[in-house]
Amino acid sequence: MSSRKVHQAPTYTRIVDPKVSNRILLEIKRFKPDAEASVENCPALARGKIVDWNVEKSLFTVNWKKLPEEFAEYSGSRTGQRSFFKIQTFTTQIMFKTEIVRRLDETTYHYRTPKDWYQNQKRAALRVPIEAGSAKLSTPIGTFPILDLSTAGAALQVPESLVRKAHHFEKCTLILGSRRITTPNFGITITRRQPDQIGCRFHGLNEAIHIEIKQYLIEALQWFFKEHVKK
Repeated sequence: MSSRKVHQAPTYTRIVDPKVSNRILLEIKRFKPDAEASVENCPALARGKIVDWNVEKSLFTVNWKKLPEEFAEYSGSRTGQRSFFKIQTFTTQIMFKTEIVRRLDETTYHYRTPKDWYQNQKRAALRVPIEAGSAKLSTPIGTFPILDLSTAGAALQVPESLVRKAHHFEKCTLILGSRRITTPNFGITITRRQPDQIGCRFHGLNEAIHIEIKQYLIEALQWFFKEHVKK
């Protein structure tokens, strides 16, 4: 199996243990966690809170506190539109895909309860597999494809001849589709080496840039769900 195929395996997994699912459901119903979501083919990210979860009706309700105009226009009149959610409970971070059922008012939506939950791996920042060729990192020794990405770091596909030459670099640039993200203080530190790839940790990025990377990750998650998660 190629290293690319290995790296495209999800860094979060589908929850199959009923006890874990029940615990998550209990936390959601009791503590009404914050939620982030995007809709299919629309990168705008909405932020709000789950205010109700009705198991009997297979519906849950979200009140959006930050609702971009593009998100509202794109999702408000589209019953059945696929949506991609991330929520943070006390014990874990959960992702799932679902459908819009109806829009109750300007900021409140009904969604279908998901059939499957996906749980974040045990690391501080979620790493998302990236579509081949869609993102790169430019360094002083070359520009390399990104295999997976988070706000904290990335895995890069690097020729074997250069793996040992990669240590600590400054003046790097992230190329995320049409976005070019750079700052005078942006650099990387190598955290892992394999024959044809390296893992690195970012430094010198401010919160505004983290938000920009996060926006790209939402788009990457949509691609991953379409390609790898069954309907």
